[in-house]
Amino acid sequence: MTICDLLRRLRLILPAALWVVASAWSGEAPTTRPASLQVLFLGNSYTYVNDLPGKLIALARSLGDTVTTDASAKGGYRFMNHTKDTESLAKIKARPWDFVVLQEQSQCPGFDDWQIEREVAPYAVQLDELIHAASPRAQTVFFAAWGRKNGDQDNCKSIPGVCTYESQQQRITKTYELLAARTSALLAPIGAAWSRIRQSHPEIELYQPDGSHPSEAGTYLAACVFYAALFRKGALGASPLGLDPAVARILQRAAQESVFSPARR
Repeated sequence: MTICDLLRRLRLILPAALWVVASAWSGEAPTTRPASLQVLFLGNSYTYVNDLPGKLIALARSLGDTVTTDASAKGGYRFMNHTKDTESLAKIKARPWDFVVLQEQSQCPGFDDWQIEREVAPYAVQLDELIHAASPRAQTVFFAAWGRKNGDQDNCKSIPGVCTYESQQQRITKTYELLAARTSALLAPIGAAWSRIRQSHPEIELYQPDGSHPSEAGTYLAACVFYAALFRKGALGASPLGLDPAVARILQRAAQESVFSPARR
C-alpha cells in the first residue's frame, strides 16, 4: 500500500472515529425505536383508582413508546372472581395480548400459607392457563402490590404476621414471588419500590387517607414500575403527569432501581 492510499483511507475513517468518540464523551445513549405493547389489567380498586392503565399510557407516550390497554377491575375482586367473571374472560380472549397483569385483592397475599395454597394460588394458575390458551405469546405479570400504611389491622388478630406494614409487605412480596415462580411469570415489584420510598423519602405520601389506596404519587410510582418491567428500560425523564418534577424523578428512580437492582434479602 502506498502512502497516498493510506492517506485516502484515513480521510474516510477519521470522521467516523471522531463521531464515536464525541458520542461517548457526551454520554449519549443509542436511541431505540418506539415500542408498542398491548396490556390487559385484571384487578380491582388498586388498578382503577387514579386510572393506573391511563397513567401507564401517558407515561409511555412521553418517552416515545405506545401502550394499548384494557382492564377488568372491580372493587375487592380476587383471582377467583376473575376466573368466573364473564367480562374478564371475554377480555382475555379479545386480542393477542403482549402482557396480562394479575392483581389479587390487597389483603389476600398476606394470608397464611395454607390459605394461599387453597384460595389464591390455584386461581392464579388457572388465570395464567387461560391467558396462554387465548394468547400463546402473552406473558403473565403479577402486580406485586404494597402493604397497608399501618399493616392489615382487619386480620391482625388471626394473622399476627400482617400487623405492621413491614411484616405485611414481606408476606405480600413472598406470595407474589411464589406465584411468579410457579407460573414462569413476570413480577412487577411495586411493593419493593413502595418500601424504597417509605424508607428514603417518607415526606412523599403514597397513600390516600384510608391508608390503603394509592395517592396520585403512589399510582405514578406503580406506573413507573410497570413501564420499567414491561419495556425493560427505566422511566427516567418521563413526564411528571402533574406531580412536582422533583418528586416524579425520585419515583422514577425508585421504580428503576426496584426492577433492575432489587435489594437482597
